[in-house]
Amino acid sequence: MFSYCPNLVTAVIAGVSASLVQTTLTYPFEFAKTVSQLTRRIPNSKGVFPSLELHHQFKHYFAGCGALNVGNALKSGSRFMVFNWASKFMASDTGKTSAPRLVIAGAMTGFVESLWIIPFENIKTTMIESALITSARDRGEKSALDSNLQGSTETATKSKKTFHKSLASDLSNHPMVVAKRKWDKNPPANFLQATQEIYQTRGFRGFVQGTVPTLLRQCTNSAVRFGTYTWLRSLFGHSGEMNTYLTFTIGVTSSVVVVAVTQPIDVIKTRMQSRETFYLYKNSLNCAYRIFVEEGVKAFWAGWFPRLLKVGTSGGVAFTVYQHVENQITRALKEKPFQAD
Repeated sequence: MFSYCPNLVTAVIAGVSASLVQTTLTYPFEFAKTVSQLTRRIPNSKGVFPSLELHHQFKHYFAGCGALNVGNALKSGSRFMVFNWASKFMASDTGKTSAPRLVIAGAMTGFVESLWIIPFENIKTTMIESALITSARDRGEKSALDSNLQGSTETATKSKKTFHKSLASDLSNHPMVVAKRKWDKNPPANFLQATQEIYQTRGFRGFVQGTVPTLLRQCTNSAVRFGTYTWLRSLFGHSGEMNTYLTFTIGVTSSVVVVAVTQPIDVIKTRMQSRETFYLYKNSLNCAYRIFVEEGVKAFWAGWFPRLLKVGTSGGVAFTVYQHVENQITRALKEKPFQAD
């Protein structure tokens, strides 16, 4: 994706800068996508976020942006260092790294960098849910989460019958449930408070919720994107340099295919990282099963449009910022301010 960098330090700085700008500019799409995916589409339900509402104060559209920025900065910063190490690790005895070995090195890099983002994705989702509660109260409405245990129990009885036994009815006096009631009354307003809430209401495992679907999504993203891109290039008979319009078209098409194929995984990931997961789902498979039985197949593509806008925009923004920062650093390194003309 990115052009050659003169050194590793330049690549890391440019990569982190691109990540911060891209994440911030496209975050309203991330917010809209997450809200849509958190919405449980069950008729007559009083459960978690039973209806989609996107009319919020401007500040709410950036709830969790800081958490995601921290995670993406760590991910981008480690990407080049991990890939550099993986490339050397996969090199042959002659010191050369063939194309298949580079693919494996890339997969290793993707796996490691994905681990960075998982805790911060959980914090981000918690902050978005808290913003929804606060926004509803600001408008004088009663949040569905004000009585989440009752709502979850009623949801289990009113929705289609499943093999899932509601957890909420057996946990009313659990210490984590008691702590969650307190946080429901006073939702976290910043990164540190959200971290504290997750620890008190879910324990350490709350920071690694959704690990399996997150890793599966990342791996599938790469496979689908590069597979589609390569197939389209060969379809148009281009083995060399392509013009800008064709490159843009193939890039957009690849993004559409990525969203179409991986959206169900992304929905499961978001649900598993919700603050309500402890009361609703046993694991990712149980989550997928309940979505299918209670909400239907259509629910697996919730939030596809804002995610498509984000995926389609992110690449162009990241590349532009990365290239600009790289150029500026390269020019600065060539300057000799203390040397006489």
